[in-house]
Amino acid sequence: MAVTESDKWKGVTGGGNFGQKFLILLFKYCDVRIGYFFMYLTIPFYMLFGVKARKSIQHYFQKVYGYGVFKTFFKTWKTYNTFGKVLMDRFSIFSGQKLKFTVEDDGNYLFYDLVKKNEGFMMVGSHTGNFEICGYLLRQDIKKIYALVFGGEGQMLQHQRLIKFKENNVEMLAVEDDISHLFKINSALQDGDIVTMPADRALGSPKTIRCKFGLTEAEFPTGPFSVAAIRGVPVLAVFVFRIKTYHYKVIVRELKADEESNPRKKAALLAQKFAAQLETQIKNYPCQWFNFFEFF
Repeated sequence: MAVTESDKWKGVTGGGNFGQKFLILLFKYCDVRIGYFFMYLTIPFYMLFGVKARKSIQHYFQKVYGYGVFKTFFKTWKTYNTFGKVLMDRFSIFSGQKLKFTVEDDGNYLFYDLVKKNEGFMMVGSHTGNFEICGYLLRQDIKKIYALVFGGEGQMLQHQRLIKFKENNVEMLAVEDDISHLFKINSALQDGDIVTMPADRALGSPKTIRCKFGLTEAEFPTGPFSVAAIRGVPVLAVFVFRIKTYHYKVIVRELKADEESNPRKKAALLAQKFAAQLETQIKNYPCQWFNFFEFF
């Protein structure tokens, strides 16, 4: 199925500036579970009127896992439920409750080993759990991290992101129509710093590769992997999942394609390995891939 502009997920957090400011104020004085309660009330609205987003989630469960109608509906509802909690967690952190959150790791030594080296490297993530929360909760002062983010969020949310990222030596790098962000990415890697970006959505780029995914195939962007292949830098795949209230898990895996010297083929191989890793990880957390656009 071809993906049109109207099908693509816009990447903007709902609620408007007023609603988002209210949540930050609320969580300064209240437990995040209060936010969960209000979130439960909105799920029927989004499932009923957000038809394209809901169908995209349903297609994911049907095409990747082969679920029937009833199981698909239940898993779709659970996905909305978990997504809402992830958003509430984000605003709880914005309100100053960062110290309440704990993080367990699986493979984080791969990250810290590369941080100690002079060369730059890339971290590719996905819209699973809360990839962004790494920039809020994990800290290192050796290398600067440039995080590629969607530039269309509201001013208030962008401001909160900026504050929390700066605390952990992270600088936001917005996706621009004039592709100026690509020059900044190359410069950061050349300087020995770290670049992070999502690798499960094309972000408007027509360059994709079709990879096996579950019971079907899906298009993955080659852009992040082309940059890594051309510059010859290491690539880490990072996945962040919500385990329970105030607790997340970070999973780090290295993606290697040393056996391939051709940059184009190497990028394709890295994309395929990332797709395989994404499939492996979401099998354990199937309701935490927030794929609100037509992916397949």
